[in-house]
Amino acid sequence: MKEEKGAGKLRKKGWYLGVCLVLLGLLAGGAVTGIAFRSPGHIPPLKVTGDVANVLTLQDPDSLGKLENITSQGTRYRAAKLADIIAEAGPPADAGQIHLMGLDGFAPAIKAADIHDCYIAFTSKNGWEAVNPNHPNSSNTKFLTEIVVVAEGGGNGSAFNVINRETDLAQITPGQLLTRPLTLYPYAEGKAVAHKDGKDYEAQVFTRRRVFKISELTPLVEGDLLLVTGEKGEHLLADDSGYFEVKDNYINYLQPDTRTKLERVKGVIVQPPAASITDAYYDGRRYLESGDQVLLVVLDGLTYRQYGHAVANGYAPFLNNAGKAAQACGVYPSESNVALAALLTGKAPEENGVVTAREHTLKEPSIFAEASRLNKKAVFLDVAPVRLNTETEPVILNDENAGGSADDELFAAVLDAMEQGYDLLVLRFHGIEDARERYGPLAPETMQAISVTDEYLSEIVSRWPGKVIVTGAQGAGSGAVSGAVSGAQESFNSENMFVPYLRFG
Repeated sequence: MKEEKGAGKLRKKGWYLGVCLVLLGLLAGGAVTGIAFRSPGHIPPLKVTGDVANVLTLQDPDSLGKLENITSQGTRYRAAKLADIIAEAGPPADAGQIHLMGLDGFAPAIKAADIHDCYIAFTSKNGWEAVNPNHPNSSNTKFLTEIVVVAEGGGNGSAFNVINRETDLAQITPGQLLTRPLTLYPYAEGKAVAHKDGKDYEAQVFTRRRVFKISELTPLVEGDLLLVTGEKGEHLLADDSGYFEVKDNYINYLQPDTRTKLERVKGVIVQPPAASITDAYYDGRRYLESGDQVLLVVLDGLTYRQYGHAVANGYAPFLNNAGKAAQACGVYPSESNVALAALLTGKAPEENGVVTAREHTLKEPSIFAEASRLNKKAVFLDVAPVRLNTETEPVILNDENAGGSADDELFAAVLDAMEQGYDLLVLRFHGIEDARERYGPLAPETMQAISVTDEYLSEIVSRWPGKVIVTGAQGAGSGAVSGAVSGAQESFNSENMFVPYLRFG
């Protein structure tokens, strides 16, 4: 009996030991038994990039939001819905594909419209992992490093644009670029030196940048110059020796030899014209310094293409007889006040402080400050709905006769001002921009607005005794008609980035 009791105790201990071993096995090797546990150690970052408003960096599975218990191919996961993650990043309305990029270069793409049953999990075995129960097994990327959202079109204004004076050459979004072959360029960040035992030890630091050249998007001729323009109107002149870096959801310009850098590039003009809308400031200042009276006429909404169409089709006989206008670079963003600030100060938007329609105060002196310095009498007559604060308080004209435009009131005020002996007379017509926004850049109604303005110009210039500068200025409409995307975000194109510029008298 004693032997039987002893044997029973041994069997009981063995049973307990077996249960403990099984539990330890489950904890140590959950993936083997069909349970995926996240690693308690280092968790590498997972980024959501491409055509998104907000770049996400995920490094804590518990911060993904609502986690669900799902089972796929016999393995249980605690996972977050891919659709929720993408929604937080702010995808464009025209999102087409989601690329799931793995550490080994494996990068399947799935349709953005079909991700309602897709998940992202973190496991000790496979790191960040795509779990797509209803998609082909090849879509389940292991060791995910990046989720790239790719737009089908312009990505709600996120596109990088390449244009020349005649046409649009290329348009591509950061997401689309990230799915193309890119060069991994070792960009030198700096050098450190340590001195020990009479000897210098150097270490140079490089960062790997994903880059491309403009010549990879559109053919260039040797010696072509590039005007690189940033989102805030910054610009620099370059050639094709520099690189453009795809950084998360935007583009940077890098010139390794000179260490020149421009962040958040909006577009590039190949072989830009020599003239610029900012010439109005320098020409006006030179005329004032020479003792001339200066008339500066700003035509809101008139682009170079509209000017050419109007002249060729008989809508602008005065401008046609005044001599061919120079094609001048406008500024970005294409907002009425942004263009006005640039031409009045001679400075790019980032420098003069007016980058959007929300800014009204100049950070740089304008042509009115120069007139004051020279003891010249100046006046600014304006009808545009958005004001700009200058050294000379503008005289605002309203549509008193309810004719649909205040340009006729402006015309009458100009004729009156001419009798008051001003040395600098600046006026801004707005009727062309109003028609452009409502009907489109080449619509008959817009051409009629140009014709009316042309008649005003003919009479005004015939009475002015001094120098005359007439320039178009990009407006806020950006040529949006019939449901087209509007606003400055879509205006870096050959239609909107060039304006006519004339000098005579």
